[in-house]
Formats: sequence, C-alpha cells, structure tokens
Amino acid sequence: MPWIALGIVYLFWGSTYLGIRVAVETIPPYLMTGVRYSIAGLLLLGWQRLTVKRNPGMPSARELLRIASTAFLLLVVGNGLLCLSETRVESGTSALLIATTPIWMLLLDAFRRRRPPSFVAVAGMAVGSAGIAALVGRGTGHVNALFGGMILLASFAWALGSVFVRRENHHPFTASLEMSIGGALCILVGLATGEGSQLHLNSISPASLWGMLWLITGGALVGYSAYAYVIRKLPTSTVATYGYVNPVVAVILGALVLGERVTWNLVIGGAAVVLSVVLILLGNREVSSEVTAA
Repeated sequence: MPWIALGIVYLFWGSTYLGIRVAVETIPPYLMTGVRYSIAGLLLLGWQRLTVKRNPGMPSARELLRIASTAFLLLVVGNGLLCLSETRVESGTSALLIATTPIWMLLLDAFRRRRPPSFVAVAGMAVGSAGIAALVGRGTGHVNALFGGMILLASFAWALGSVFVRRENHHPFTASLEMSIGGALCILVGLATGEGSQLHLNSISPASLWGMLWLITGGALVGYSAYAYVIRKLPTSTVATYGYVNPVVAVILGALVLGERVTWNLVIGGAAVVLSVVLILLGNREVSSEVTAA
C-alpha cells in the first residue's frame, strides 16, 4: 500500500502545477487554496466518520496542536505561497524552484537523525536537480526575486512539515483535519490580506473552476491523503523522490493533453530524473543496511 500511495503522489501531484496556474488566473490564491482544502478536508472527514468501524474520538490537545502546526507549514506557508507566486511566476519556473523540496527533506531528516545522507543519495539529488533544470530550463526566464524567494520558502516549509509529522504517532483523521484546519487558516490569510475585495464571482472563468475542481479531488482528496499516509510509512529519502518525478509527469501530461512538443531536453531531463530516483532509493537501502548491521 505505501508504494501504491507513492505512485499516486507521483501521478496526481504532477498535474497540480498546471491546475494551480489555471485556477489563480481568476480566483485569488489564498482564498482558492483555503476553499480547496476546506472542502476536501470536510468531505474526507465526513467519509471517515461514516465508514470507520470504531470511533477514535477527538484528538488530544497535544495531537491537535501538532496537526495545526503541520497544516500551517504544509498548506498555509508551503502550498499557499506557491499558489500566490504562480500568479506572477510561470509554472515551469515554479516546478524548478519547488524541486528543492527533496533536498531540504533529506537534509532536515539527516539533521534529525544525526546521520548524514549516503554519498549515493547525494549523487541522486545532484542528478535529479540537473534533470529538473533540463526539463524546465526553457521556461525559466527572469524571475522576480521576491516571488522566487517565496517559492523557496514554500519548499523549505513543506520539507520541514513533512519531516516533522514523522516524529510521532498520528490520529486516524490526521489528513482530513490537516486539510480542514489548513484550509480555514488560508481563508483567514486571504481575507486579512484583502483578497475578499479581489474576488468577483461573475469573473471566475470556467477554466479556473475546472482547475480548482481537479485540485480539490485529485490534488487534495486523493493526492494529499496519499502523501499524508506515505510520509509516515516510507523513509524520507524515498518519499522525497516525488519532487523529482512530479515535474516529469507534468511535462508528459502537457504533451499528451495540450499537444506540447517533446524536445531533447525532455528526453535527457526525464532520463536524469529516473536515474536520480534509482540512486536515492539505492542510497537509502545502503543507510538502512548499515543501521540494521549496527
């Protein structure tokens, strides 16, 4: 199941860059993010309450604080700043900058474990970064320093939240509560920053609505739930490979759905990304073997 869930994260999150870019064209970013996760979280929570065999009860105050902290890092800072930045930054450039997330995840996890990543895993990160640059380099262009910095901050916050949630056992409703709380916080941020006056319902395009619908269903209900599960079941270095695979999926979907050209940089970059995944997985196996032997 963890590997199936990771495959879902690979596939479904690969389409979210395009979904976000289309959605924020006519919907303010933080309000879009907040409504998206609030709807997905409440739907998932309702489904869980109806199907669970034994009611686990409400989380303790300690668990609720951890859930809220994780929601703030992942959704308010991580996803929120990404959506805000995609109002000014091309989706390809965003994919390049957000691809630093696996590097942050491995470094933070190594710091937490007080064990440096293996040489093979580091080599995998380097190859993956080069592959991402080859894939989206043609769309990077000039990036506003402020919005570029926001995406890097979003990348770090997502990595910090991802490593943080692995530290303790989690409540069965963690994913739905994270989305519900994170969505509510994003709505508050949007209203506090004046996005309410920028929202004009009659000006929202059908494309933005379709983009938001996909972000609610594929990106949040399915993708985020799978991520919340897999980050607690597989090693951080293994989960971190999604950050390299997602842009590859995004480019392939663009070619199949939008008729975008398949160029040499796509072929070379895609091959480098696949190689990086193999190296990171092998590097993680080496570290696991060392720990077992010790």
